[in-house]
Amino acid sequence: MTPLHAFFQQHFDSTIVYQSGSNWNNSPNYLILAKHQNQLDFFTYRSPYRDALGHYFPGKLVQKFSREETRFRTTKPDTNRYLLPQRVPAESLRRGWQTLHARQLWTIQGDEQARRTTGDCVVEDEEEITLFLLDKRASRSARFYAPAFFEACAGKDVGRQQVIRASSTLQALLKSAH
Repeated sequence: MTPLHAFFQQHFDSTIVYQSGSNWNNSPNYLILAKHQNQLDFFTYRSPYRDALGHYFPGKLVQKFSREETRFRTTKPDTNRYLLPQRVPAESLRRGWQTLHARQLWTIQGDEQARRTTGDCVVEDEEEITLFLLDKRASRSARFYAPAFFEACAGKDVGRQQVIRASSTLQALLKSAH
């Protein structure tokens, strides 16, 4: 557990941390929806330089951004400068929390076993999603590799459907931030 996860576990009643990554970039890329009493908050923890890599900038900006990205990747996730609260309308947060069926997420199982049994469905270097579920008493995680692909190829799976819904819900909350 990272210091960031421990902070949320200690200070919030229930927290959903959504991590999106891949084999080529698995540094923290979190969308975080946290509930404390009746208040919901939305945070991001991600590199501000991630999308700049591979793009040319004049001067020494490419080197600077590369160094900053390296610094981000070597920083242990915590309540540091990368944790940013996002201003999302309260009604959007409430609807998002309800859409996620947060209590049901605690029963979600990752798809490691399912991937081993779907021999006809093969894909490489796709997105891996990890949900970290935290409350004051416990924490757990569930990993899914290419959930949309496997849902289409291997058939319906309740866990994959939940993580696909979580992904679209949290991405929508991010887009509604101002």
